[in-house]
Amino acid sequence: MFYQNKIKSLTRTKNFSNFLISVLFILTFLLIFFNKADYIIAQKIKSMTIDIATPVTKIISFPIEFTSKTARAITEIRFLQKENLKLKEEVIRLKKWQTLAIKNHRENRAYRKLLNSTTNETKVIKTASVISHSPGIYSKSVLINAGLNQGILEDFAVINERGLVGKVISSSKQNSRIILINDQNSSVPVTTMSNNFYAIIKGTTDGKYLTSSFIKGKKTPKVGDLLFTSGSTKTFPQDLFVGKVIDVSEDNFLALPYVDFDNLEFVQVVKID
Repeated sequence: MFYQNKIKSLTRTKNFSNFLISVLFILTFLLIFFNKADYIIAQKIKSMTIDIATPVTKIISFPIEFTSKTARAITEIRFLQKENLKLKEEVIRLKKWQTLAIKNHRENRAYRKLLNSTTNETKVIKTASVISHSPGIYSKSVLINAGLNQGILEDFAVINERGLVGKVISSSKQNSRIILINDQNSSVPVTTMSNNFYAIIKGTTDGKYLTSSFIKGKKTPKVGDLLFTSGSTKTFPQDLFVGKVIDVSEDNFLALPYVDFDNLEFVQVVKID
């Protein structure tokens, strides 16, 4: 009887232990399951939070970013405006220097040519600039920036690097008026290279050509002949280029002036020694 009870007691204890182990196993499984489930839920909550917070953060930070970008853009624009202003001032300054350099270059080039255009028999009184042209249709004259203070008197001859320009007809202290040889009221004695022809020429009405007003004897030049000052008067030095004959008739001829009167800039006032 005692052994039967002991066996029953052991059996019950074993059964209880088995039951307890089963319960513990189930609880362990449930704990693992719920722990895993909590991790998955937490990850889902985290993802949802990120998805919601990201656009909200962008919306909240947009004014700050926009203000910052705008401030940087304004700063850059101001900097560029200052740089642009400096560049404009530099361009203006360089243009002034360029204009001055071009003017000096042209003056030096003209002066070199003028130095080669005079002879030992001609005394240069003054090298001057042309400051204005006559506005008249029939009057061909220019005003130069030299006058009585520089020793310039009436009837002094005026030349440039190409040849005879004209003569002084009036002088003030600082300026002088020059009548050009293409004026119809001018009078220039000329000859050819062979010195076998003499004539007096003047300008045409339009000032584009030179025409003969007097021809000595019955000799006439040929087309293509070069005309030079004859030196028969005390006004114009001898052997200055005047023009080239382009047309000859029975008692008249037409010549093209050597000097470009439309682009007259620098001249020399000279006189015969």
